[in-house]
Amino acid sequence: MDERGAVDAVREALDAVVAGVGAGGAVSVEAGEEPGELRAVIAGEGLDALVGRDGETIDAVQYLMSLVASRAGEGSRMRVALDVGGYRGRREKALKDLAALAASEAVEFGEEIELDPMSPHDRRIVHMELKDNPTVVTRSEGDEPRRRIIVEPAD
Repeated sequence: MDERGAVDAVREALDAVVAGVGAGGAVSVEAGEEPGELRAVIAGEGLDALVGRDGETIDAVQYLMSLVASRAGEGSRMRVALDVGGYRGRREKALKDLAALAASEAVEFGEEIELDPMSPHDRRIVHMELKDNPTVVTRSEGDEPRRRIIVEPAD
C-alpha cells in the first residue's frame, strides 16, 4: 500500500475542491490510527458550502476522497475521515444531546420517540450513545435515505 501517495493525492484533490468552491481553507491530510485510514481536515472561514445541508456535501466529498485514496494507494481499499471547520465534532455533540433528550422523553412519557431520518454514520452515533442506557432500547426503521431511529422505553 502506498500510503504516502494516497496522502498526497487526497491533499491535492481537496485543495482543488476548496479552490473550486471559492473558499479559503487550509488542507491537512495524514495517516489515521488504523491501517488504510487517512484523516483529512479543512480549516478556515467560509466553508459552509463544503458541509452542505445536514452534512450531505461533506459526506459526498469524504466518499470521493476515499476513492481517490484507494486509487492512489495502488488499489488497496482506503478510508478517509474528513472534517471541515470542526463540523464533525459539533455534529457528534448535537447527536449525543439529541439521543439523551429522546431517551429522557421516552422514559418520561412511556412511548416511542421517532427521530428524523439521518445518515448511517449519524445513526451509529445515536445507537452507540444509548447502547449502555438500561432504560431505553433503540432500533432503526425505514429505507435509505429516510431511515430513522426509534427510541423506546426498555421493558
